[in-house]
Amino acid sequence: MNIIAIANQKGGVGKTTITINLGAALAEADLRILLVDLDPQGHLTEGLGLSEPEGDETLAAALLGRTSLPVDMLTVSHECGVDIIPASLGLFLTERDLVHLRGREYRLMRVFEPLEDRYDYTLIDCPPTLGQLTDNALVAARKALVPIQPEDTSLRALEMLLDQIHSIRDGLGLTVDIVGLVVNQADDTLVARRTLETLTKAVPVPILASIRRRVRLKEAWAAGKPVTMTEPTGDTAEAFRGLAQAIMQQRKEVTA
Repeated sequence: MNIIAIANQKGGVGKTTITINLGAALAEADLRILLVDLDPQGHLTEGLGLSEPEGDETLAAALLGRTSLPVDMLTVSHECGVDIIPASLGLFLTERDLVHLRGREYRLMRVFEPLEDRYDYTLIDCPPTLGQLTDNALVAARKALVPIQPEDTSLRALEMLLDQIHSIRDGLGLTVDIVGLVVNQADDTLVARRTLETLTKAVPVPILASIRRRVRLKEAWAAGKPVTMTEPTGDTAEAFRGLAQAIMQQRKEVTA
């Protein structure tokens, strides 16, 4: 199973939108896809029109070892062809409770172990923080896809994520690779171009896709569906299919 954390501690950069629509585009390629909502705010769960789970059938309970349910009982399916592990309000407390547990950084990785042969890709929608939940996502995935916006604050946010990745390397001896950047709400302006030039010089990783600002993404969100379903022939859907192709090509190159 190829796991990718969609991570950036800066809020509002499009992590959830990219997770949903990249997952749907990968599913169109006949791949088995799991989306994981690791953000206590539950935006991915909301964006796919799902209800938050209650009781012990939650990811929060699984991370803390408070459920004996198999992990596949936590998943729900969406008509776009992906499975989802939804978020619940319990994740707000999980961040605090994980601090006191042994092996706290490996909890999500262990939750995923029974799913190893079930999915081709798992995409984790990370919270807009660099706390225990994001640590768990990065350790489980060892790969991060970073959404950015073409503005000055993106560089500082990217530097903070790199610091977090370095702390995982130094503290746990694990390597986490940034597989690429995705420019969200891209504008063809001089300021945007200069900002992107600065970013790519500071962090030499490829820009895998640029997603233009489009109202159709908001419409798809309101419908609880990815844009590949609501506007399948539009340029936004094609941009996400291009991102999916780039992700698949990277995997081919690694396994060749």
